[in-house]
This record gives sequence, structure tokens and C-alpha cells, in this order.
Amino acid sequence: MYLTTVYFPSWHIASDPRCGVDSLPWDRLDTVHHAFWKVSPRDGGYALESLDPRADTDPANPAAHFPLYEKYLQKYPRVRVLLSVGGWTDSGCFSEMSLTKESRASFIRSCLEVLDRYAFLSGLDLDWEYPGVERRPGGGNGAGNPVRGDDRANYTLLLKELRKALDAHFGPGAKALTVCAGASVSGALCKQDYAALHPFVDRVNLMTYDLAGAWDPFTGHQSALFGAVSADTAVQYLRSLGVPPEKIAIGSPWYSRSWRLDAPAENPAGAPAGPAQELPWHALRALEKSAVPRGVPGWHTGYDEKAAAAWLWNDDPASPDYLTFHSWESAASLQAKLDYIRREHLGGLIVWEIHGDSREENWPLLTLAAP
Repeated sequence: MYLTTVYFPSWHIASDPRCGVDSLPWDRLDTVHHAFWKVSPRDGGYALESLDPRADTDPANPAAHFPLYEKYLQKYPRVRVLLSVGGWTDSGCFSEMSLTKESRASFIRSCLEVLDRYAFLSGLDLDWEYPGVERRPGGGNGAGNPVRGDDRANYTLLLKELRKALDAHFGPGAKALTVCAGASVSGALCKQDYAALHPFVDRVNLMTYDLAGAWDPFTGHQSALFGAVSADTAVQYLRSLGVPPEKIAIGSPWYSRSWRLDAPAENPAGAPAGPAQELPWHALRALEKSAVPRGVPGWHTGYDEKAAAAWLWNDDPASPDYLTFHSWESAASLQAKLDYIRREHLGGLIVWEIHGDSREENWPLLTLAAP
């Protein structure tokens, strides 16, 4: 049986109280990755720290995430909560932390302390974006991702030593260790040594989304299941390195990547375009429900059967959304992923992120994705 893992971003609670731990559909959850904590310099070494201690752990805050996790896990003990570390904007210290045995050991000690302190946590998810890929800090990059040494070798050593420490401290396999991976075979994915590291992790979570976006000059499929740049290509690459299929999960975006077409197009998929506003899935669902037949101006749905990828686009000149194109996860494209997971005997699905689903429609995506 596959697992469905949803990311829970901690920061949404600041803008919407409905995004708290107590608003989750606990009866339908499988695994939650709490996003994010970070690697921070401390006392000559490195420590695992919350991005927002008041939101996460402050006992004086009635909406604090960790006390509520502990409360709900007593009622729903089948659900697992893992602590996700890093992310796009907070991967800046991974490379220097991984550089030496001593620096890795300091971080690993801190991980054990955090897992001791919050015993309800089922393990750790390392979301280093990405080992061996240099990104400058600033703007949307946050801390960036400076490369300080041989990330390929040091990443494997970090996972090996962390796995050994977790098993020694808590018992063999008692705490899960998962990693996130970029899904571009010619980009981030080939920079790490998955043939060597996979024995030390329970799951390799392929971020098979953001495969296209407004940084591209043409519209595209941000989460194609098949094709040259797709989930299947990434899965088969990992399998060619010996990663067992049951250790591989593929990703589902519950948000859009969006463009505005340069001009009207008979086929808007692959047309020249520039950036447009991205939307959460529940807003896209409303657009889908308002869609009209071809020939009638307005929102239209599209689906690429070969790629198993969906889109929405608007051809109404009177609409403020005229020529907008959204690459999104429709019910059909999600079902294609789930069928693929079962057919390929994969470990599961990862979702960025839970709040994209529609509360008003009783969490339809999560319900569909449940094993």
C-alpha cells in the first residue's frame, strides 16, 4: 500500500486561522511533513531550529502547532508527523554543516535532542534544495544554497551517520528518515549519489512539480506524469540506480504555475507567454466549475492524454483573466498519478501542500489520494 504525505507549511497560520493543526482532516491523513525547520550555526557547530518558535512550540500560544500535533496524535495514532528541514528558502547552511564529520555530528546531536523533546515526531525529512547546486541568496531564493565542498559525498555521509545515530538512539527503524529530491534528471537529481545513499533512507520524495513555470517563455506542464521532463523519467532514473520502487514517491502540486499568453492561440499549451498570478487548487477548482464549451468565451479546461497533465485557460477578451493559462492538478491528472503509483509499486505520493485543497468541498483531493 502506498502512502500519501502532505506538507503542512507553518507560516499560513499567521494569515488564516483556518490553516491550523486543529483544522486538518485528521481522519483522512496518513503522513504530515511539518515545514520547515532549519539548520543554524550554534556554539561552533550546527543545530536544528524552528523557523518560528512561537508558532511551532510556544506553550503560551493556544494555536501552537506542536502541542496540537501531540493532542491529535493521541486520538489518531495511525498518523505520522515528520519534521521537514530546509526548503527552498532555508537550505543555506546544509553544505557547510555537511562539510566535516565534526560539523555533521553536532547537527545530528541536535536532531536527536529535538526528537527526544518532541517524542510524537515519527522522524525527519531532509529537504536540502539541492546538494551540489549553487544558488545565490536573496530575493525568492532566501538563504540560497552555497556549495562549500563535495556535496555529493558529504550528503551521503550525512545520511549514513544520521541513520546510524537514529537507529542507535531510538532503535532500528523506530524513526523515519526521508529526503526530498529535485525531479530534473539533467539538473538537481544527477548531482546526488542515490545509488549509494538510498539504503540509509526510508523514502526518496521526488518533487515532480515546478517542472515548468513562468520562468519559461512558453506555457508548459508543471507536473507531467510522462514525457522527457516528467515524473516517470525521474522514477525510471532512480530505479536505474537501484533505488527500490517502494522507496520512491512522486509529487502532486495543489497550486498552479501560471502564464499570460502573448497572443490568442488555438492550442495554448506550449504557446509563447509571460508570468501570471498563481493560484491555490481550491481557486482553480472554482474556475474549472465555471468552464464553458469551446467556442464560448471564458474559462476552458484542457488535458494532454500523453503527458497526463491538465490546464485551464481563458479566451474571453472582456475578462481581466484574458489569455491566462494555469497548469494545475485536475482530478484526472491526480488519478493518473495514483494509477501509476499502484502500477509501478511505488511508495507513495507527496503533496505541496495541504492548504491548497478545498475545505468547502470537504477535502476532495485528499479524499481521492487516500490509499
